[in-house]
Amino acid sequence: MALLFWSVAAGCASDRPPSGGPVDSSPLQVISSEPRQSAAGFSSGTIRINFSHPVSGRELLKALVISPSVGNYDIAARGKTAEIRIYEPLKPGSTYRIILSKYIRDIRGRNLDKTAILAFSTGPVTDASAIAGKVYLYNLKPASDALLLAFSETGSGTEPDYLVQTDADGSFMLDYLATGRYNLIAVKDTNHDLRFDRSSEAVAVPDRALVASGTRSIMLRFPADETTGTTLPPSASTEEAEPPGTLSGICKAEAQALTIEARRHKDDASFLTSAIRTAKGIFRYRFPALPPGTYTVSASIPSEPKQNKQAQAWKPGRLDPFTPSEAFGIYPDTVRIRPEWVTDAIDFSIRP
Repeated sequence: MALLFWSVAAGCASDRPPSGGPVDSSPLQVISSEPRQSAAGFSSGTIRINFSHPVSGRELLKALVISPSVGNYDIAARGKTAEIRIYEPLKPGSTYRIILSKYIRDIRGRNLDKTAILAFSTGPVTDASAIAGKVYLYNLKPASDALLLAFSETGSGTEPDYLVQTDADGSFMLDYLATGRYNLIAVKDTNHDLRFDRSSEAVAVPDRALVASGTRSIMLRFPADETTGTTLPPSASTEEAEPPGTLSGICKAEAQALTIEARRHKDDASFLTSAIRTAKGIFRYRFPALPPGTYTVSASIPSEPKQNKQAQAWKPGRLDPFTPSEAFGIYPDTVRIRPEWVTDAIDFSIRP
């Protein structure tokens, strides 16, 4: 994929102070807009957004992206109302999205609780397809600060056609998409600017080169970094004060081989074992001696299974040249291992 540098739009901002009144402690929200959400046949050059609290034009300029990109516009804010004035023709028959970062702050420092998106069309219909999923850090914790970028299969590949931030649980919804297939990546947007800095921000890629609109369960995981914990075999001696426990279950996956990972929360130690294929699409696994603690349990499909069925750590893939990550799945709840207890029926699946 030839990706990933796009310029900040040439917008300008102006502010006016809010009027007086009692302090409102409720969170920042988008109350209404003109055009309204999903409106079709839009032909004006002016867009208005009404907030629950006053927001400055400068804050809006930092936190707003228009997709497809618009190069010549400015933003004026007066109290709770923002006005975006566009000085170039909009593309005919196109769905536009005004994207507001969840980190936008009102004048008292309150944020949105999630990315706000206003979609409208210059044609008769607003695009309504979607891609949904979740993003995880390498230690299998939710990636709450990730930025999802989607590049149309038919586009230029130099700037994203769609973007959205993950929620607190790592979930995302890329909606108002045109029907089609997309190159999809997740970025650790450390400075919250809704843009990808390739020199400093980590990238996660999915388990396929193209993701079809309508996909609702795509999962991405960031690669390891210097803070990642150690990977241990399932019977490794870790000088634990308490005797180990046992963990077992079933994982369903369309695969020839499967690795199960149990990642301990207190120190990010990772324990691996190979699952045994007992029937088509069904694997059984067992950790006979796991140190006590709380764990996240996951499974991954090795891209190059070994003849001896040795457990292999999940491989993250890469962006350039594009190499898909290994498909993986996660048991949805935390698993507690107690000394000398048997914890079984930890069953889950890897969705296609």
